[in-house]
Amino acid sequence: RTVLVPSLDDNDNDIESFFPAMGWLCGSLSDGGIPLIIGLESISHIVTRDALKAFCAAFGTTASSPLFHLANITPEAQEMSDIEGMLASCGDNKVVVSKQDLLHAYETLDSGKGDGDDISLVALGNPHLSKTELHCLSTLVTSDSRGKHPGVRIMACLGRQVQTEGKEDVEKLESFGVEFVNDTCWCMLLDPPIIPHDKKAKIMTNSGKYSHYGPGLTNRSLRFGSMRDCVEASKTGRLANGEGTNLPVWLQLRSFTSRALLTIRKI
Repeated sequence: RTVLVPSLDDNDNDIESFFPAMGWLCGSLSDGGIPLIIGLESISHIVTRDALKAFCAAFGTTASSPLFHLANITPEAQEMSDIEGMLASCGDNKVVVSKQDLLHAYETLDSGKGDGDDISLVALGNPHLSKTELHCLSTLVTSDSRGKHPGVRIMACLGRQVQTEGKEDVEKLESFGVEFVNDTCWCMLLDPPIIPHDKKAKIMTNSGKYSHYGPGLTNRSLRFGSMRDCVEASKTGRLANGEGTNLPVWLQLRSFTSRALLTIRKI
């Protein structure tokens, strides 16, 4: 199966949210096969471990596939001969991903949109924050003089080693009001006092995995966006609604071309 995907602007500050959205979409298109994604080579320099982690976590929510391949990025799809062999095995099993497909994926993850602007909880670290993500969060939080909105909790799951090694960032974040949780995952935190008591409360996250599972696990509405969006919501207490509101640059029509391919190989 072949899928055309967007050519991306790697200067987009919200490019981070592309990876969970595309992972979720690729998982839903895999249909039990192993996908070979071709076309992200031009932005391979921003396909980081954290980007792959976010892609994988979201991919796993909708896919029954054991793995995927990213051409020229993941280990088993580095050589052109291997890529050509995978392409040959796909035959005519091809699909085109349009802007509407990605918009549908993004809006499905942002399922709480339309129920009001207020955010009660910002949930980060699903999967656990890496040391790099911890530093990025610290940088975003301290990028201006605004403090945390008093009506919002901001919490992050991470491992004890990362918390220890990132002590300087942890101290800045705790000063801002971030609460850290070890040894568990947001998909295991199902009830108050972690989850807001109010059933009309909204949870904001940058996790495709938690956006997918969260509404059913918590019986609360979920909003989805980038880490930057999450930090902004923690400072303002809201994430604006409305058609086209908060859509990232990569999801705008002008950022789409027909240069990239995704193929799905059935095994």
